[in-house]
Amino acid sequence: MINIVLFCGGRGSKTIIQELLRHQEIHLTLLVNAYDDGLSTGILRDFISEMLGPSDFRKNLSYLLDPFSEEQYALKRLLEFRFSKSISSDEINNLIEFIKSDNYSTVNHSLKQYFQTLSYQLSKRIRNLLSTFFYYAEIYGKKFDYRDCSIGNLIFAGAYLQLNEDFNAATKEMNQLVTSRGLLINVSEGKNRILVALKADGQLLSRESAIVDSQSIIPIRNIFLIKTPINQAEWEAYKDFSIEKKEAWLQQQESLPSISREAEKALAEADIIIYGPGTQYSSLFPSYKIVQAHLLSSPALVKTCVMNLEMDYDIQSYTVSDIINQALFYMGDIDNLSSVVTHILLDNTARKSRLINGELIPDRRYKNSSIISGEFANTIKQRTHNGRVVIEQVLAIYKEATMSNHCENFAIHILVDIHKRSLELDALIDEVSEIDWKTHFTSVQIDINNACVTSIHLSESIKINHYKSEQYFPEVDYFYHWLRREKSEYLLLMVGDGEYRFRDVLLAMNLLEKSNFGAVYGSRNQSRMQFKLSLQAAYGEKKLLRFLSFLGAYMMSIIFAFRFGIILSDPLTGFCLFKRSRIINKIPLKNKRRFNTSVSIITCLVANNIEIAEIPVSYRTFSGFSDPKWRIFRGLKNLFSMILT
Repeated sequence: MINIVLFCGGRGSKTIIQELLRHQEIHLTLLVNAYDDGLSTGILRDFISEMLGPSDFRKNLSYLLDPFSEEQYALKRLLEFRFSKSISSDEINNLIEFIKSDNYSTVNHSLKQYFQTLSYQLSKRIRNLLSTFFYYAEIYGKKFDYRDCSIGNLIFAGAYLQLNEDFNAATKEMNQLVTSRGLLINVSEGKNRILVALKADGQLLSRESAIVDSQSIIPIRNIFLIKTPINQAEWEAYKDFSIEKKEAWLQQQESLPSISREAEKALAEADIIIYGPGTQYSSLFPSYKIVQAHLLSSPALVKTCVMNLEMDYDIQSYTVSDIINQALFYMGDIDNLSSVVTHILLDNTARKSRLINGELIPDRRYKNSSIISGEFANTIKQRTHNGRVVIEQVLAIYKEATMSNHCENFAIHILVDIHKRSLELDALIDEVSEIDWKTHFTSVQIDINNACVTSIHLSESIKINHYKSEQYFPEVDYFYHWLRREKSEYLLLMVGDGEYRFRDVLLAMNLLEKSNFGAVYGSRNQSRMQFKLSLQAAYGEKKLLRFLSFLGAYMMSIIFAFRFGIILSDPLTGFCLFKRSRIINKIPLKNKRRFNTSVSIITCLVANNIEIAEIPVSYRTFSGFSDPKWRIFRGLKNLFSMILT
């Protein structure tokens, strides 16, 4: 599992989030701050005085939803539903009546449809949270301005009030509502703060909404998180002071919140950190400022900054170098000596705008960061990022960094068992030498069982060795030896009286790298012609044995499915690829093995909840070299162990 932490705001990372959720091998954590105070969010924060802004959390929750069922789609639409700007008090009273009585005749048609699509338990849970908010408004006699307000914000506010005005507990409650694989976390401990900014000409932007709104091209000098709104009369007293004194006064007013425990844990466990695109001075820089020390100490190998496609009001005069400099400043590493930003992803079209400085182009580096230019914008929706392209690039960077950081791990051990038949060694060497191993592995060791071969070094990284085992299942001891003694990340078993193709290992590895599977089994049965030719070559004119083998192949799959609850078309295959990091901590190596059969390896994986994939592979048997007795004995032993395991 790859742990990815994404810093984001409300809209800029939508496509990136959606792409990350498509990868089952990724555990995604979104880090968001809650200082939004514009429009209806600002009204809500004023209404519940110590509450932070939920809008960006609501937006991200809707991205984390999987809208592939009617209920999930209805929940998404419900969270995004906004009251009209002309909503009347009667309409609000009808909604309150519905919340109290579950009488659908009183509610807006769209809301009625959404609530009716939800399960009873989910609908009841949401109505309970809304009821808490409406009760708060009633008991305190406050009048709330519902115009253009999002239902999702009111649901969040209800959770906040219900959970003792704990914003982070409310965030957790909302996460549970959407039941997504991704996790949404507040970067701070949840204390109320107001975000203000000081521009380089001394102008004060006294709230977050002013930071994201239209303004002069004079750059922002600094941002501050304060407990209470700036007293305008007090600020006026500083109007003739120098910019340094104004900044010093604001620093005195600042009360920087602590990082949340959840955010601290996520950064400590991160493999990849992505600094997403968005409004830099409101959505991103405040978050970096809060988690500064933990960014510096995070063990993540890759820390990638995805640059904006367009200039927002807060950075309208900035180049890429300006944005990176400011990001590093708030991350606490102005010289980038700790590599808090390892890579910068810059869309090619952005190079034509004022977002880039000529000094960045010559060596593709800025400070200690590598600049990667590419087509990162969606070709149809050019104002949004192409999530697939961005994440493919990030994962490619991570793979390269992992290989260089753990070079020994990305080796592969291969066992080739040829069962008492001579193998044309020249053919094997030719095939091995034709494969681009170095792109995928740091070293390759091929051990050939029962073949007259001395150690051969094809290159510094590719070795072919003799391996000796007289067992019917040499792969079992080899598998457990690899787990206990070796350090390579991959193991490939190629066992049988036929010939597998080495090239299929790259196909299997590609599947492992882009999934959460711990092993890939190669099916010899998925090609109808290949299956028939293999039986013909193995049994020749022995029609009874050929028929029994044909029948047995399907019976083994059926028995395996009933016995272990998963379907493999070819559980007796001799082509198996394993990924150490997905299985090493799950298999008890010290336990005594009851059976030493190839199926016993599969049952061990299944018993320890290791996911197994299956792909079609090439397999060829040779007339006159197959051993029917050997095949039957292995089949019966596997069947026996399958039934009694």
